Amino acid sequence: MGAKAPKATYVYCAVQALRKPSLGRAPSGPPGLGAHRLLDAGHGLWLVVADAPPARFDEATIQRGLHDLKWLSRCAVAHEAVVESFVRARAVVPMKLFTIFESDSRALAEIARQRRQLDRSIQHVAGGREFGVRIRAVPDPVTRPSRPRRKIETGASYLAAKKQARDTTRELAERGRARVERAFTALAGLSVDVRRHPPPPGGAQSTRLLLDAASLVRNPAAARFRTATRQLARDLRGDGYGVEVTGPWPPYNFIDS
Repeated sequence: MGAKAPKATYVYCAVQALRKPSLGRAPSGPPGLGAHRLLDAGHGLWLVVADAPPARFDEATIQRGLHDLKWLSRCAVAHEAVVESFVRARAVVPMKLFTIFESDSRALAEIARQRRQLDRSIQHVAGGREFGVRIRAVPDPVTRPSRPRRKIETGASYLAAKKQARDTTRELAERGRARVERAFTALAGLSVDVRRHPPPPGGAQSTRLLLDAASLVRNPAAARFRTATRQLARDLRGDGYGVEVTGPWPPYNFIDS
């Protein structure tokens, strides 16, 4: 019999649990990987891994794939779906997309090398989940410009309406900053940790992003956090502000890299 083809080890995440985690809820990973497996890293820590055939996941193939946005997006979504299936564990530490080692033993050795830092991260996020909160200034649809319906109209009225929409959005944003800061402070009080992301640079938008934050919330406080965000959405909706809450997610923003 011929020797088996070598296979590298793809690592999705590290999971801390009192007992061996179940793989039953985990969806399929990126195309080409083998079935999910668990590696015991010791002291209640497990690595969720899969076999990665080098012909499909060597460095050169991945570098070519980075230019194929459809393939890259499919891999990223599948990778995150596997990680998110363990969100109910005591702690889950996501690994970056395409974290690959030559073998199981190399993967375990690297985790052992990073164990002190990894344990600090686990202690910080244990028993918690991440929620995302975004608040936007949303102009009244009536003020949004529409295309002129009659050919006899000049572009002046359209440009005036467009300027009015921009001015309305800017006014909403300026007026809402103090309220957004109070909302952020209130939500931070229900969180173990928060990360605030800067707004995206430039570009005309129909909405204006006033807050883009991630909150690490302990499980016992999750219900209160959800209630607080629902109340916030009700309070702000009538004044022209939209609130978007996502999660719970693994603590992507709260793991020390």
